[in-house]
Amino acid sequence: MNRTSVISTQEDLNILAAILRDKKAIAVDTEFHGERRYWPDLYLIQIADDTGPVAIDPLNIGDLSPLGRIFEAESPVKVIHSARNDIDVLMHYLDVEFTSVFDTQLAAAFLGHDRQTALFKLIKAECGIYPKKGHTLSDWSLRPLADDQIEYALDDVRYLLEIYRNQMERLEARGRLEWYLEEAESLTDPSTYNNAVHKMFRKVRSAAKVRNNRLPVLWALIKWREEKAKQVNKPRNFVVRDHILGAITSITPISKRSLSRVRGVSSGFISKWGDEILKTIAHAESFPDKNIPEIPRYHSRPGVSARTDILRIFLKQESNRLDISPELLLSKDLISSLAKDPPDNEQELYSLLKLSGWRKEALGDDLISLLKGKLALILNPDGKAGLHFIRVE
Repeated sequence: MNRTSVISTQEDLNILAAILRDKKAIAVDTEFHGERRYWPDLYLIQIADDTGPVAIDPLNIGDLSPLGRIFEAESPVKVIHSARNDIDVLMHYLDVEFTSVFDTQLAAAFLGHDRQTALFKLIKAECGIYPKKGHTLSDWSLRPLADDQIEYALDDVRYLLEIYRNQMERLEARGRLEWYLEEAESLTDPSTYNNAVHKMFRKVRSAAKVRNNRLPVLWALIKWREEKAKQVNKPRNFVVRDHILGAITSITPISKRSLSRVRGVSSGFISKWGDEILKTIAHAESFPDKNIPEIPRYHSRPGVSARTDILRIFLKQESNRLDISPELLLSKDLISSLAKDPPDNEQELYSLLKLSGWRKEALGDDLISLLKGKLALILNPDGKAGLHFIRVE
């Protein structure tokens, strides 16, 4: 279709949206800044169809809903590289829920690439093209955008549809498409993008080593900070840093005077947030929340270090055999939990959320055999270098 490289009027966006509705697949990317805000500032949306790429300037278009309706529709498929950040930003700005997303980074992990493989590496591997990387740190808020900035941004979607077609063909040929689709379900699940507060609770709790009886207070303070950060649209640490939240939780001040004794708490913080902090603590102590995020409990049975080493060797060999990214197959956290507290039986093992579905199919019964001592690690019997697992009675 005949169009300019940058769309900056409502009329042109409406025309583009009408064209995109009839496409089978489109490529999507965004440029945003998130360093100084709770909600990242969106400065550019890049779209490509089978005729080429175009950039949309959200700073000059008042109504992005025609684009939002495209993202909500079953067709076209939205092809995005490392999709979660882009979806998170667009969900907020357009107030939509995505359907039919294909993540080329996730698909690449099922085809032997690293779990976090960069787009420029994928473009080189799939298309034989060496894209420019000169504007990685561009300030996308400035207007007008330079021509080379725009071309750099368009490169982020220019090759995605070709990569998508190649990956779909190879996933199907290798019997991996169902595995990919199962893993990708979370990309369009809104709850995937609403669990930041749970992650922050686990992070602060772990770093501050908060006692179990103080967890309701920490949970209340984490939720309070999240709401304040949203209200003022600033990063969480602008309100209060993680380690200070942990210290406040441990000391549990009952007055501004005692709050001032917490290291790192300034008089300005107390003046601005002191009353709310004390009120939050008091309420948490009087009415502790029953729905605190679950904290993994490990028994740390003897032999953790040895089990960790064996599991890592097993993971390396299985990922090589399957030609799947090892981090996608078994995450570091999962390796750690299996080493610290190995399941007693197959049912317990595969009840773990990350070891059900396609991972169970991929690993078969080898993982449970390993944990039950039915696989032994030996030097390769043919005299070649390397290690080899054998089944033992």
